[in-house]
Amino acid sequence: MNKKLKFILIIITIILLVIATNVTMKNLSVSKVEIEVICKGADQLITKEQVASLLNKKYGAFTNYKRKEIEPEVIEEFLQNKNLIYSADVYLNLLGVLEISVTQNNPILRVINEKGEQHYIDEEGNVCNLLKNRTANVLVANGDIKEKLKGVQKIDSIQTPITYNLYIIASKLREDSLLCNQIDQIYYNKKSTYDFIPKIGDYVIRFGKFENVDNKLLKLDNLYRKGFSEYGWDNYSEVKLEFEGQVVCVRK
Repeated sequence: MNKKLKFILIIITIILLVIATNVTMKNLSVSKVEIEVICKGADQLITKEQVASLLNKKYGAFTNYKRKEIEPEVIEEFLQNKNLIYSADVYLNLLGVLEISVTQNNPILRVINEKGEQHYIDEEGNVCNLLKNRTANVLVANGDIKEKLKGVQKIDSIQTPITYNLYIIASKLREDSLLCNQIDQIYYNKKSTYDFIPKIGDYVIRFGKFENVDNKLLKLDNLYRKGFSEYGWDNYSEVKLEFEGQVVCVRK
């Protein structure tokens, strides 16, 4: 037998062994399940136990499945349609462990409409339902908000314009290293104007209508950095941002 033929036979043998091993492995049961929850810096709202409970109700114990019966893409789709789960990555490793990695939505705003219905809005504008036992420490928006939201919905400027505007304001506040720590609440009223309630101080910030947003927030940032840092805020009842090129502070 020449070397070339011998080499070909060795390769064929290896391929057959790999195929046989693969078939055998696929007929083995899943050895165990490992679940990871990634929060991307947000407050943790969902736990490994909750993810495991969701999966168990849908599929039962995965350790009762043969490895060939596992459909990672189907499991991923199931999880991604659940509240507060932004994405999921599911795969079987070589040891037969079913690895499930879930990334949680990152809420930046809690919206309370006029009927008291509450939802989170995440950093990408997705609506999430609240959980009974856990809450996120995020900006709160309330007032004359008639819009009805539902979980696993993406807000837009056509269907949910008020919530969309609140989301834009919250996103911009979050991007400002100073303002994100100053504003506690946004109130929307029937005149289509927005008021900010600060975390510290007995005054109201009159943001006005949803226009010139970046300019108004820049003025507010400068006020905190250059005005309040020198004169304080205790002497004022209102801060008005509506006027072009200036900030009006109303004394108590």
